[in-house]
Amino acid sequence: MAINLTGLYSSASSSQSSSPIQEILETWMKAEEEPLTKLEDKRQTLYDRKKVFTDLHSKLSKLKTKAEELKSPLVNRFGAKKAISSDAEKIDVSATGDAELGSHVITVERLAVSDTRVSKQYSNNATSFSSITNDQTFQIEVAHPTGSDPNNRVLIEITIPASIFSQNDAAVLSAISNAINDAMNNAILNSIILRDEKVQASVISEETGISRLVLRSSSSGFDYRMDFTDSVDSLLSQLEVNAGVQVSGTSGGYVTEVGTSSSDSQLNAKFVLDGLTFYRNSNYVSDALRGVTLHLLNNFTNGVTVTISSDVEVVKDEIRQFLDNYNQVLNFIVDNSGFDAEKNKYRAFSDDSRYWNIRNDLRQIMMSVIDGVSNSTFSRLSSIGITGDSTGILIISDSNAFEKALNANPLNVAEIFTTSDTGLVDRLINYINNFLGAEGFISKSKSIIDDKVNYLNNQIENMEDYLEQREKQLREQLIKFQQAIILLGNQQNYFINYSK
Repeated sequence: MAINLTGLYSSASSSQSSSPIQEILETWMKAEEEPLTKLEDKRQTLYDRKKVFTDLHSKLSKLKTKAEELKSPLVNRFGAKKAISSDAEKIDVSATGDAELGSHVITVERLAVSDTRVSKQYSNNATSFSSITNDQTFQIEVAHPTGSDPNNRVLIEITIPASIFSQNDAAVLSAISNAINDAMNNAILNSIILRDEKVQASVISEETGISRLVLRSSSSGFDYRMDFTDSVDSLLSQLEVNAGVQVSGTSGGYVTEVGTSSSDSQLNAKFVLDGLTFYRNSNYVSDALRGVTLHLLNNFTNGVTVTISSDVEVVKDEIRQFLDNYNQVLNFIVDNSGFDAEKNKYRAFSDDSRYWNIRNDLRQIMMSVIDGVSNSTFSRLSSIGITGDSTGILIISDSNAFEKALNANPLNVAEIFTTSDTGLVDRLINYINNFLGAEGFISKSKSIIDDKVNYLNNQIENMEDYLEQREKQLREQLIKFQQAIILLGNQQNYFINYSK
């Protein structure tokens, strides 16, 4: 290392500037700092290596999580079903994984409707209720099914003050409607009934100056019918809302025949499914076919066919997600193994066979034959159309084979993954667990890296302390050297002037 000292005298003789000293010091210290730079480079390499292990942990964890989802008892990932109606304008249909594959024929005789009662007609300006001089209290009975009693019913009490009845008929009907709605809402607030169990009251005008009181159940069907207990002065009978006849002309009564049971009530939907007759409170029927919800939209006598089949695309998507996570692990191992010619160094996994062997180990697991499956024809991934390329990357390469296996029986696909011990899920999880957790290989590898980093940190700290002292020492030496040069220069000038 050559250091130019000539500037020390030329600048110091005039201003004693420290710039030449600083330049020399920086040049000298740059050489002194080379060991520190090498230590810092080693530390950064360890940081980079540790990040690779952190990323591997993340990718293996994602693969494990997806594998666990495939075997989850809460959701049947391989049993996704779809339901198709041959006439969606008459029946809409949906299915869950519990539905059984097959076809069914349905006809609908009638749809479910809400129980609706109406009063007789009143002239708005008349005073038909003026003879009532006492408060009137009546009760409306509504359904409130419970777990212990599906037929449970409750009474909602409504009181109309006597002062109301001196008003005209429009005001009386409005007051009765409001009182019923208030009583129902209070019952909901007090958890006596649910919102869809209440009776909704309103006043309608079929023509100018004429009004009726209308009561309507919020839910359809016989179970949600209304029953009444009249007041002392028979207010409900006077209104005719509880009349046991169908409304006609200006009189009151029921809109739809209530009947005495679910089978004879016109409030219930009635439909024939595969030759059997069903009655239901709602047009949404989820308990006739397991795992299937029927939405009845119209009455019809020509049968509509409902077909339940495997939802191949949903199952494919589940498998693709799993394969994507698997492939990401394989690619990550390849990317971090071997020699990096561009950077002229070996990659993170190159010196540890436990890691660069992950690729081969996983390929061996995924290509293996599964013991204990119900149908030996479907005992490996290739038998359901899943194959790998030369690098081990897996894809659904034969969709027809996959769909054929799934439609024949979802177990054909499921058991390859979910068979206990021998299935791909359990084997993968058991293998991946070697690398995860506090005692896993990755945690131990990162711990070794941390120890090396701590050792380097101590070396770097010592080196920094040394360099700080070395810089101070060199600065002092250079200043003394500069002062000596100045002294010699002054003596030289003295002798030159003396000789003249």
